[in-house]
Amino acid sequence: AEGRSRFSFGLAALSAGTPMFLMGEEIGAAKYFRYNDFFLNKEDLIGERTGGGLFLFRFYQDLIRLVTAKAAARSRVLDVIYRHNDNRVIAFTRSAATQQLLILASLNDNPFDQGYFISTDSWRLPAGGWRETFNSDAPTYGGDNVGNGNATLQVSGGQINAVIPAHGFVVLEKVS
Repeated sequence: AEGRSRFSFGLAALSAGTPMFLMGEEIGAAKYFRYNDFFLNKEDLIGERTGGGLFLFRFYQDLIRLVTAKAAARSRVLDVIYRHNDNRVIAFTRSAATQQLLILASLNDNPFDQGYFISTDSWRLPAGGWRETFNSDAPTYGGDNVGNGNATLQVSGGQINAVIPAHGFVVLEKVS
């Protein structure tokens, strides 16, 4: 369930618009949100940050840091370069004046740990090196560490072959 939670917030944070989340989501709060007796039924949000919600809380912190640090993650320029409904995979780019990000995401129940081949027009996915800068499946977030190991992957002719985790995403940044 946490993998899907990371996926949902990740795509909300990296897609167009202003991401929002409900209080407690960042630690995986399990109690029902009750408006009429909230104070009597509240969760220990601060305690959960160091307890059972530690991994998810760290994920939210790191992803918010990434989005605030990368101009491309906040730009209005978003291009969905690939989607495959049967495989439950989507790929899109975010671009700013001096920065480009590529987000590869999958809701598939199995990882594409041997790589997933994406092909689009070469002008939509520029040739060169793309370095993995974020992996929603990293062990520090409670994941299985299925990803590209911060490697720099090569794009040629609008094609890339990258590892994509199950119920997760990776963010690559154009470096050369």
